[in-house]
Amino acid sequence: MKDFNNKVALITGAGSGIGRALALQLAEEGCNLALVDWNNETLEETKSLLSSKNISVSTHNFDLRDKDRINELPDKLIDLHNNIDIIFNNAGLSVVGTVDEVDEEDWNFGMDILLNSVIQMSTVFLPHLQKRPVSAIVNTSSIFGLFSVPKQSIYNVGKFGVKAFTESLALEMEMAESPIEVYCVFPGHIGTNIYHASKFKSFEADDAGAAIFGANASTIEEAADQFKNNAPSSPEHAAKVIIKNIKKHSMKVKAIVKTSSKTGVEMEALTAVTISCLTIYDMCKYLNKSIKIANIKLISKKGGKSGIFKS
Repeated sequence: MKDFNNKVALITGAGSGIGRALALQLAEEGCNLALVDWNNETLEETKSLLSSKNISVSTHNFDLRDKDRINELPDKLIDLHNNIDIIFNNAGLSVVGTVDEVDEEDWNFGMDILLNSVIQMSTVFLPHLQKRPVSAIVNTSSIFGLFSVPKQSIYNVGKFGVKAFTESLALEMEMAESPIEVYCVFPGHIGTNIYHASKFKSFEADDAGAAIFGANASTIEEAADQFKNNAPSSPEHAAKVIIKNIKKHSMKVKAIVKTSSKTGVEMEALTAVTISCLTIYDMCKYLNKSIKIANIKLISKKGGKSGIFKS
């Protein structure tokens, strides 16, 4: 998809984080927006930030576990916007706890938001997207959809599931020569409010799960604040990368490594990028075996005896 001007994009999780950042940047490109979130206050805040833009904006406040509301959405958007071109399945949350702490209700809650809503939203819009000259489905997985961590079994399973579903859908659209482009996004640590809205079954400041949220945090609220404020990347940067790569049909992989030890971590950063690129190739080789991995390099470093380096 070369441009978004006069297109219509649906974004879930549009009340904050990457969803809001996508909405603001797509608006700059002249894209009309249908915004979905379960928090009406933050959803309306996003809409107010778009008030000066010469685009149409509709808001839809509901819980993505409401299957009836999802089924009604395509016809509603056609009535409001005349068509639909892009679906951003972006909403997410986490249920934090060990496998023996989470119960069936937690699993149902997490899977409905993280995975089932992505499947249903993609499915109900397929007939409409097929009618457009060019259209797209963009599903947000996570770096935790590539590997697992403690106390995140529900989140890991949901995001691994998004990856698997998106791969299958992409292959099917390719085989059918469909106009629908299918993308899967794997954000790393982005400074969002995801853990302010998540369910914690337990919290220990010094356990392995706590280290994901923030070092030395003594409360859940403090850990969630640290997760947001200490993140190496912002929602705005994530949205910019997503939009740029949809336009270019390419992907940029960047790793940021920090250490308090007296050693360099250049090799760790380069290894992270290389493994990520090889994983992406393995996922996509069925579609195109001529995919190129290029220009892996150190961009910058600071600290240590060698001081500051920038390429």
